[in-house]
Amino acid sequence: MDEKGKSPGFPYIAEHIFAPIYPVIAAHIVKESGIKQGICLDLGCGIASLGIAVAELTDMQVYGVDFSTEMCRLSKAKANRHFLSDKVVPLQADVHLLPFRDNSAVLIVSRGSVFFWKDLPVAFREISRVLAPGGQAWIGGGFGTKELKAQISEKMVEIDPDWHTASK
Repeated sequence: MDEKGKSPGFPYIAEHIFAPIYPVIAAHIVKESGIKQGICLDLGCGIASLGIAVAELTDMQVYGVDFSTEMCRLSKAKANRHFLSDKVVPLQADVHLLPFRDNSAVLIVSRGSVFFWKDLPVAFREISRVLAPGGQAWIGGGFGTKELKAQISEKMVEIDPDWHTASK
């Protein structure tokens, strides 16, 4: 809980409750895609947990893209704490208008942000535009494993009793 007795905010939840899922999801993406070099975009990165997990497993240059200046600030601090400031670069931008050249990213990842995109067709056209031939996009809201989903759901229901029904 925060100092006013309210529910903890997104950065706390991402860093402490959802933290175990990102290495699992990143390992799955890297294994299944086979992509370990080039440019990776982590769209709607929040505090860049998924992008950092990808960077730790690869030689990729990761851009943590988020609309929020606060999330970009927090993702930069987190990348610094992980000694990855050279590999994980935050960038304030909108998924609906990505500031990247056509065919420039070999891997695009996003966990949990797609539900907040305002215009899915426009966002996916942008993803398609910047994705290099042979590149892959992994966009979703998974939890890594059933066990991790159960653990996270249990913790989230303690914070917000309606969370479980909202997450189905």
